[in-house]
Amino acid sequence: MNKLNKNQKLTVRRFMDVADTNDEVGAIQALKDASWNMDAAFEYYFYSARSRSSKKSTTNATGITAMFDSYKVQDNQEEERIEAEGIIRFLENLGVDPMDPVTLVLSMKMDAETMGKYTKEEFNRGMMMMECDSMDKLKEKIGALRKELTRPSSFKDVYEFTFGFAKEPNTKALALETAVGLWKVLMTDKWCFTDEWCDFLERSHGKAISNDTWSQVLQFSTQVGENLQSYDPNDAWPYLIDEFVEAKLEEKK
Repeated sequence: MNKLNKNQKLTVRRFMDVADTNDEVGAIQALKDASWNMDAAFEYYFYSARSRSSKKSTTNATGITAMFDSYKVQDNQEEERIEAEGIIRFLENLGVDPMDPVTLVLSMKMDAETMGKYTKEEFNRGMMMMECDSMDKLKEKIGALRKELTRPSSFKDVYEFTFGFAKEPNTKALALETAVGLWKVLMTDKWCFTDEWCDFLERSHGKAISNDTWSQVLQFSTQVGENLQSYDPNDAWPYLIDEFVEAKLEEKK
């Protein structure tokens, strides 16, 4: 729940109180599926619960543990985890390029906290949610995960998750180099100005990216899109977006 904003966290707690449940993961998923509408979320949640109870889960926890153990760091630290090298092998065995945005969907399903690391708890949570206890089952799921990137509401969830996932622990902003790399992974096929935006930041900004700027870039890309003439400076965009538009309009003169 650490990736949710304050209002969303309050909504989750209120939902769980009313539904009389300790199922935080299910509550969050129902609220996301219902676009944070409480009434609709209850329908999603209880329909899902009936569906789960009507068929016995075939997801094998032992299989998930075996998957995790194949990639985890072999050391004596108390925390069991998969780090960068293991994640790369994991993705290679899935047939997924590390630069493929579907890797961010996978990480979101685990509710992973830190880029470059999956804890055992995170890995187990994600595999149970996706009902995958083998690499073969997970390979079959990749197509469905990829489709989430094509649905605006699901893509927004992935995009917003990515900021907290990718920033350094105990920091409030995302390193510019990291932000630029992730924008190119997530936005190149969705926003025609992605490369120009990244070039502008590297040339004129050179500082870390705030959560507000990160979030507003997605909104700007859908609201203003390819036609900068529809840009309204009175819409209170972050100053970086204002400066970018001014620079682009100046180029057209």
